[in-house]
Amino acid sequence: MLVFLAFVAQLWRLQILQGETYRQLADQNRFQAVEVDAPRGIIYDRNGKLLVRNRPIFNVAIVPAYLPEDTTARAEVFARLADLLQLPVTNGGVRDIPDHNAYFRSFLHHEYTRLPGRQVRNARSRKFTGSPQGIQDAVEAAPPFAPYHPVVVAQDISPDAAAIIEQNRLNLPGVFVQTASKREYLTGALTADVLGYVGPIPPTQTDRYQPPLYNPNDDVGLVGLEASYESQLHGSKGEELVEVDVTGRKIKTVGITREAQPGNNITLTLDTDLQQFVTEQLQAAIDNSPGQSGAVVVMNPQNGEILSMVSLPTYDNNLFAEGISAREFSLLTEDKRTPLVNKAIGGLYPPGSTYKIVVAAGALQEKTITPRQQFFCAGVLYLPNKFFPDDPDLAQPFYCWLRSGHGNQDVVSALANSCDVYFYQVGGGYEPDGYEGLGVDRIITYAEEFGFGAPTKIDIPGEGAGLVPSPKWKRLNYAETWVTGDTYNMSIGQGFVLATPLQVLNAYAAVGNGGTLYKPHLVKEVRNPQQELVYQATPEVLGTLNVDEENLNWVRTGLEAVIDWGTAVDIIDVPGITVAGKTGTAEFCERYPQCLDKDGRVKTSHAWFVAYAPADNPEIAVITFVYAGGEGSSVAAPVVNNVLRYYFGFDRPDDTGDNPAASDEGTDAAYTRFTARMLGADTFPGSVSAVNGYVRDTTGAGIAGVTVEIIANGDVVAQVVTGPNGQFDYNALDPRIAEEWTVQMVDFSAKPITLMPSAATRYYVEFQAEQ
Repeated sequence: MLVFLAFVAQLWRLQILQGETYRQLADQNRFQAVEVDAPRGIIYDRNGKLLVRNRPIFNVAIVPAYLPEDTTARAEVFARLADLLQLPVTNGGVRDIPDHNAYFRSFLHHEYTRLPGRQVRNARSRKFTGSPQGIQDAVEAAPPFAPYHPVVVAQDISPDAAAIIEQNRLNLPGVFVQTASKREYLTGALTADVLGYVGPIPPTQTDRYQPPLYNPNDDVGLVGLEASYESQLHGSKGEELVEVDVTGRKIKTVGITREAQPGNNITLTLDTDLQQFVTEQLQAAIDNSPGQSGAVVVMNPQNGEILSMVSLPTYDNNLFAEGISAREFSLLTEDKRTPLVNKAIGGLYPPGSTYKIVVAAGALQEKTITPRQQFFCAGVLYLPNKFFPDDPDLAQPFYCWLRSGHGNQDVVSALANSCDVYFYQVGGGYEPDGYEGLGVDRIITYAEEFGFGAPTKIDIPGEGAGLVPSPKWKRLNYAETWVTGDTYNMSIGQGFVLATPLQVLNAYAAVGNGGTLYKPHLVKEVRNPQQELVYQATPEVLGTLNVDEENLNWVRTGLEAVIDWGTAVDIIDVPGITVAGKTGTAEFCERYPQCLDKDGRVKTSHAWFVAYAPADNPEIAVITFVYAGGEGSSVAAPVVNNVLRYYFGFDRPDDTGDNPAASDEGTDAAYTRFTARMLGADTFPGSVSAVNGYVRDTTGAGIAGVTVEIIANGDVVAQVVTGPNGQFDYNALDPRIAEEWTVQMVDFSAKPITLMPSAATRYYVEFQAEQ
């Protein structure tokens, strides 16, 4: 009876006096607060095409607190799991890859990239890359103060492997199969340099990713838009209360304490169809030239939207999303042409003749030249020795690219012909003639106004600032004095000057749009999962050019002359669209003296070409750069021409709907007769005249794809086709060729328009359909 009473007393104490305490302890074992991952935001192109999504996957995780305490039993769990996953139990704790952030490591290597076709992809080596250590090593490396935090030991296992582990869960205490998501880049290498990739949190950046938004197993954006828009794409984790069994596995969800909030979705300014076309064109230019790499950027000059950004050769960002093997990582980083640098924003190169607009605009604005002032180019300019000015043998020769010379050149013809001797004198002066020129200090001022020497602040990381050298910079870096020859070289974009393709493009966009330097951007808008607008990109002004409109017009005229009769004549062919542009051939020497020809001249050069169109009100600006490609006019310019033709509706064999000129139903099905009229005329800087016209329907809307003939003295000298807005242009009405010119429609009934052009006159004409 005494023993029985003792049991009753003990039961009363446990159940009544301490019942609540034990109930709470039991609930702590029975219920757990579990973190709920939030899906990362989705990325689309400007047309709503899906670029990035989250693919569901199975991961294997171990909760250290639920592993057997007995060392032998724990080793058995590790051995069973290692057998199922084909992973080592331990490899001594040495990581195969110390850091997944290959982007920053790539800067330690040469700037070149390699062709994507040569990349070695080994799916098996990436299958379990979530565990670069052995299973036991990964568990032992987990923080000891968080024994209930799951340690992921394998990622993206097959559904069959996941099912086997679940079937053996009673023999694998502490081992769980988690459902997660993996980033998948549907366009792969096509947009890798823009989108970037996600990866494990780098050990050196753990302070940036703190709970409750992040945990140590999270993937974060490391490169590209994934990195710069991490705060928008990363969701907010949720939390739920679950009931678990004795092995720690979930039985059911009891309640949700915090809802998971998916990340926001992003729409880009990129057009992936244009991106594909541009990539093909640039690859062909590299393949058909000595070029080793290159970049193309297409931008809207009126607001800074990037329509296409291509850097070749490139890499497949799925390599990093899926988990990159040690061999793949080594191939990407050790190859001398590593593909992990976006050349459009991170490559620094001498801009060559594309830089001449800085000197031209600055000299006009500072009145060191007049628009009609001429300098003679004999093919070489001899700069007298400072200490022995009367000794011609000591004079330093500075050559023009055309050794025979260009003769007398004004600012328009010098831009059109890319005359180096003209810009030597305008930029650095010529002491024997007493001409001071613009000078290095003022060149620096205008270069900075055009955006050189500073990042454009585009919304992806990795942008270079370029270099606008100064006498102080040379003194600090070379311990040498700045000389006139340095100013000569700087005036033609050589010497120490460095720029990114995006910087050059942005400068030309500012010239075309009237003098406004916009901040380039790749994101058009951000919306939350409920499709509510979170962010809408608006044009952001970086600065304005301190150049009068009249002076800027002379520069524009020179750039139009490049296309009409200058260094790019007969290369740019976009019917009905006036194009302005500039060639550039920038000499460089990578291996001396192999880079010299037999005459001692540098024979290796980068190919540049930049253009905007329509010239009077541009809606597109394009730049092409080919590393070691050779002549800009023969290598880079054809790429820009093809991009412009594609953009304005030509050369689209798979999509004739956007090009009425290529449709089966001709314009004559709707209209047969047109009324021709002269709208007016004005003057503009130049030595020849031009005609701008429109072909309109009865409502006044433009008709595309209509052929118009330009006739001089009864002979057809050109046929132009109207563009998407019905506009056509011809910019070579030379009164020296013919006193009388005729503009007439080819396939329709309309009275011809006769012109008697005088120099520097622009005529405006119209053909409108009759009812």
